[in-house]
Amino acid sequence: MWTGLLLLVALAAGEPLEDARQSFAAGHYAEAEQQALQAHAASPSGAALYLVGLARFRSGRPAEALEALDAAGLAPDAPEPDGWNFNRGACLYALGRFVEAEQAFAQVRADAPLARVAWVNAGFAAYDAGFPERAAQWAERAAAGASAEEAPLVEELRALLTPAPTGSDGDEAYRQGLAAFDAGRFDEARAHFLRATTLTPDSGRARLMAGAAAYRLGARAEAREDLTSALTRSLSPLDRRTAHQYLDLLSSGLRSTGPGLWASASVGPGFDSNVLQVGIAARDVSGASTDQDTASAFAEASVGLTARFRLSDGLFAALSYGGTQRAYSQTSLRDYSLQLHRVTAAVEWEAARRVRGGLLAGGDLFFTGLEDFRGLQAAVNAGAWLAWDATERTSTRLDLGFSGKDGLGEEFAYLTGPRLEATLSQEVRLRAGSVTAWYRYRQDRIGTLVQAITSTDASVASQAYVIPFGFMSHAVGGSGRWQPLPWLTATVEAEVEWRRYLEDSSLRVETTDGITETWNARRREDVRFALGPSLSARLSKHFRLTARYELLVNRSNIDMRLTDEDAAACEGAEHLCHVYDYTNGIYEKHGVMLQLEAVW
Repeated sequence: MWTGLLLLVALAAGEPLEDARQSFAAGHYAEAEQQALQAHAASPSGAALYLVGLARFRSGRPAEALEALDAAGLAPDAPEPDGWNFNRGACLYALGRFVEAEQAFAQVRADAPLARVAWVNAGFAAYDAGFPERAAQWAERAAAGASAEEAPLVEELRALLTPAPTGSDGDEAYRQGLAAFDAGRFDEARAHFLRATTLTPDSGRARLMAGAAAYRLGARAEAREDLTSALTRSLSPLDRRTAHQYLDLLSSGLRSTGPGLWASASVGPGFDSNVLQVGIAARDVSGASTDQDTASAFAEASVGLTARFRLSDGLFAALSYGGTQRAYSQTSLRDYSLQLHRVTAAVEWEAARRVRGGLLAGGDLFFTGLEDFRGLQAAVNAGAWLAWDATERTSTRLDLGFSGKDGLGEEFAYLTGPRLEATLSQEVRLRAGSVTAWYRYRQDRIGTLVQAITSTDASVASQAYVIPFGFMSHAVGGSGRWQPLPWLTATVEAEVEWRRYLEDSSLRVETTDGITETWNARRREDVRFALGPSLSARLSKHFRLTARYELLVNRSNIDMRLTDEDAAACEGAEHLCHVYDYTNGIYEKHGVMLQLEAVW
């Protein structure tokens, strides 16, 4: 019988109970009981009776504890129902009233912090009441999405429900392994389970538990070997699912999170110091004035859906949708507000041991503006990748991608064209995080914007900037993820990109004599540095708070503020001088954002 029932302590913070609460926290349960009874006598309350019940349970008096908990449940200020039902179930289990205990644990709501622990306890109660089928159902329910802390409890329940290996020696070795596993002595447990597999070679369960013990020890290669071997032996459907879950935890790529359905939504404020540099639109303003306000606060909201499937032992698939709306508050910059919709379908195949290959297809749809809301760009995306998991903690991956882009409407026709890219990356997974380094080659063959401007020169009839947006680039970068605490995660990304545009930019001039001239023909070259650290804190099971900072530094040979060594160049036939450049290509962009995210 499982003796590790957890007790959920949910105490009111009322001042009359402060001494009792402190005594309980210090483990002085008799004293805490008396102080809580005195507080209740002075001012009757459900909180005081609840503390009386908890103190009595910890003192080994479950019958009296149950009496106090029931009284607390009838009080006007009754305790919150999840903790109350959980602790009633603990008392009923200790009293051997297993059917009632199962019913109490079953009353804990699915979104409560200890829901899965309650389901495991309901399973133990059902098992001890003589209903192993119901116990198996509780185990299956608790296993889906169990955390690293909850998984051992599920394993313990499953161990009771699965017959031990046959044969007296194998049976004894298996029981010794379970005892060591439950006590947290995983090295000893693994030795016993491996001995059981030697004595009973057909026992998939013993090999599965050997893999589970290796996983707890951090021996990933040994765990993978044991779990893979277990799947070739006789296993119940429940055990086979458990083996797959462990292998998911040991894997990279689509398999790493296992099958399931997730939904998310987020909202938060932010600030952007240079809205004119908006990424996809890249709408540089010809003759950008230093007087123009480029900074704005914004609000951003997003939603996401992801579904992952196990199609077979070596084939996995994922479908996802994401939608984001960013709205700038500055009146003159609201037209730069962006809305994005993205859908993706991906499939990954474990082609051989440590080798994975995958295919991706999807689409993007961008809109811009608020009052003048309209289509910006649509894209169809395709990709393929090949990954080699050289060790349990390293992966080398090659990604190839293609996008066909279409600027929506004549206004954004220059955003039409294909993109080709290839990325080579190396990932190292650490105990508390991961580090990835990569190189990327990209060709973005979108079009050219011709933007007319007014001339102050009496000899010029009209003029227009010719602004190519297509480019090729080389980039190197890296990212890191660190989780110092279970609820706290820090990430950072950095990238340096060398970008060369595919055609010359220029100023097209038509004189009053009807002659068309090309001035200041110059091939733009940029060096871009991007940095993006973030810090994320899990507030509860479903909510997370994230703070982000983004930095983009761009250095370019195109900038109308630059001076030329040869001032006479402006007077030559080609007018090759920076005063005729179309934008300020040397800039910095800072962004900060606070995001509250809910995940189901």
